[in-house]
Amino acid sequence: MLSPIRLFEPQLRTLLHFRLLRPAAVGALLVGCLLAAQPASEAAPPPEFRTLQGNWIELVTDLPQSPGTASLPASFDAAVPQWLEYWDVDLAQLGDWRLKVYLMADPAAFRRRGLLPAELPDFRHGYAQGRTAWVVAQGSDYYSRHLVLHEGLHSLAFELFGGAGPFWFMEGTAELLATHHGVGENLRLPVVPPNREATPLWGRLKLIGQRRSAGRLPSIQSVMRFPNRLSNDVEPYAWSWAAAMFLHMYPEYRGELRALAPQGQDTSAEFTRTLYRRLYDDWPVLRARWRIFLDQFDYGFDLIRNRVELDRAAPLWDPRQGHAKPLQVTIAADRGWQTSGVRLPAGSRLQLTAAGRYLLGRQPAPWVCEPQGVTVRYHRGRPLGRLLATLVPTDPAATSAIAPLAIESIGRQGRVEVDEESWLLLQVGDVPSEWADNEGEVTVQIRHE
Repeated sequence: MLSPIRLFEPQLRTLLHFRLLRPAAVGALLVGCLLAAQPASEAAPPPEFRTLQGNWIELVTDLPQSPGTASLPASFDAAVPQWLEYWDVDLAQLGDWRLKVYLMADPAAFRRRGLLPAELPDFRHGYAQGRTAWVVAQGSDYYSRHLVLHEGLHSLAFELFGGAGPFWFMEGTAELLATHHGVGENLRLPVVPPNREATPLWGRLKLIGQRRSAGRLPSIQSVMRFPNRLSNDVEPYAWSWAAAMFLHMYPEYRGELRALAPQGQDTSAEFTRTLYRRLYDDWPVLRARWRIFLDQFDYGFDLIRNRVELDRAAPLWDPRQGHAKPLQVTIAADRGWQTSGVRLPAGSRLQLTAAGRYLLGRQPAPWVCEPQGVTVRYHRGRPLGRLLATLVPTDPAATSAIAPLAIESIGRQGRVEVDEESWLLLQVGDVPSEWADNEGEVTVQIRHE
């Protein structure tokens, strides 16, 4: 296992010089969270631009009148108390903070009128500076609203904490706390979007799915080493969001994620090493969970039903140590990957036998299923409801990229061979967004061959 210092050593030299800069100077290197101390232009908007007011936002835009644009101040005002609750910050600490946002369908028009300063770096989506933000309208109400929230979160983080941390944390938490459902006073966050139609043009989960299909997934360490530099590529934002959502998913990690926010002035590698030291004993489990998470992270992903319980201290189930008796485990049909409760030594050859009946939902009628699955519907090329198995190493090598899970289709009976010490995980195969309406369980007997 890598030491806390060596884990992030490859980026240390790159990041050390940031410690010599004021947070405002560091922020000026980042896309979408680029913040500085100097005030932005306060030129009055021309008559053809509309100004919309909220409690914590003043929005200047050249977009035509529409329900989506009109609801932006109320949406922003609904988000602010939720951000404060997430960070456990009292409303009184906001003081007179209020964000001025230029939402631009035609950025050139704002530049001609002195409302988009020429000294700002080139950006495709959004940029924040102190209590001012500029957002390029993206062609969908959701994505434009998301970017307004994203930049607002950056501004608020600098207001409260003097900074927002290194790139992965800054952008990950901004994406986490901007990804929302609902509009106006009904806006809620953070959420996993229920489907593609709910978040047109946003595309983060589409990108993750493409990389998963191509077998190109980053390790959690590589995401946390993203450099603090200007980028118009959306991919680092997608992975940073995934990392923040993953940490938010598990209560034991969520508290540590929140606790880092007040350290936002630190953009060096030390910021991330602090998190690593706090989670040192659980780091192998965290890395395994990250790999499992990426295997099914998609629209409608259930953050509770897809939590995986892993234990490095689980007994090693080794026939050479007298553990020859068959193992029986019960797998719930309404949850994602579930552990068999033991570690398996390298070289194990297992025979699995499954039995049971369970429901894959009740609409339009109860859909009864057995371990072989139902061939009237498939997910990832396998019959829905089929019993599946996978192996996750208990102490994998530290690499910048990880392979997707190797899934074994078990059904009523199947075999598994263990190449390195691993946890054996099982699940009833289903679409990640549809676990909640399943009922019942399957009993699995596991034998050493």
